Amino acid sequence: MKNIINWLQKPYYFNPKPAYKLKVSIYHGLFIFLFLYIFRPFYLHEFDEIILPYTLGIGITAFVATFLILYIPALIFKDYFSEDKWTIGRNLLLMFVGVTFIGVALWYFGEIYKEPYNLRKINLLQFLSYTFLVSLIPLTFFVFINEKNIRLKREQKVKDIKEIKRVQEINNTKKLDKEISITSDNGKEKINFHIDHLVYITSQGNYASFFIKKEDKLKEKILRVTLLKIISELENYPNIIRCHKSYIVNTNFINDISGNARGYLLKSEIIDINIPVSRSFSKQSLLRLLN
Repeated sequence: MKNIINWLQKPYYFNPKPAYKLKVSIYHGLFIFLFLYIFRPFYLHEFDEIILPYTLGIGITAFVATFLILYIPALIFKDYFSEDKWTIGRNLLLMFVGVTFIGVALWYFGEIYKEPYNLRKINLLQFLSYTFLVSLIPLTFFVFINEKNIRLKREQKVKDIKEIKRVQEINNTKKLDKEISITSDNGKEKINFHIDHLVYITSQGNYASFFIKKEDKLKEKILRVTLLKIISELENYPNIIRCHKSYIVNTNFINDISGNARGYLLKSEIIDINIPVSRSFSKQSLLRLLN
């Protein structure tokens, strides 16, 4: 029993993106429509004359009900659906409640056809059992695919972190030049700075702003250069990372991390703003980089 409870309490990624919820809802509704229309299980052999509109209606109803159950509760109960608190147990509970809600919606939809076509009526409990048999197949598939994709991304990020540490170990055996010179894209301008004084860099269109510490203050220097070129020239410095598409940061100046899986922020006593972090970074990977 204790092992089951521990398993249910394991963290599980809840994808908050509306686009993902819409995609799951569409595929769920489409699967139910095609499955029922092609195989006609349970009692659907009685619906020969209206099988297409009936199964199509069930598919559309399943799509709408699925999207509502994925989207609405997460808006109302934000704390309960927090990514940092989401577990396997909560995900299974959501699936159970969701399939029950979908089954009730489909049962009411089916009643529309039964009276005019004099079809056999099915009680709600029996209909719910049919719904669970059909719905759990695609829902389990999507849950598995979602978990697998996130896990692979996190594993790749762990590999990246190990590579950074490997580079760091190599750098410990050789002396890196502390004085850095970055040349502009057109080769006409350049910026010189000490690597230990670089706090962060952010891009603004075709330009990059370098924020360099001088006497406990930040001085901004602007150069026409891409972040891709900058990070390629600073890749041997383990404390310099590109944490976001628009930011490069020196982790030596970062003091804290805030936010959740929807978006983490890096905080520093010397920086007036919070530095955003790409969703590809997990909190664990950030903590490893900062320690």
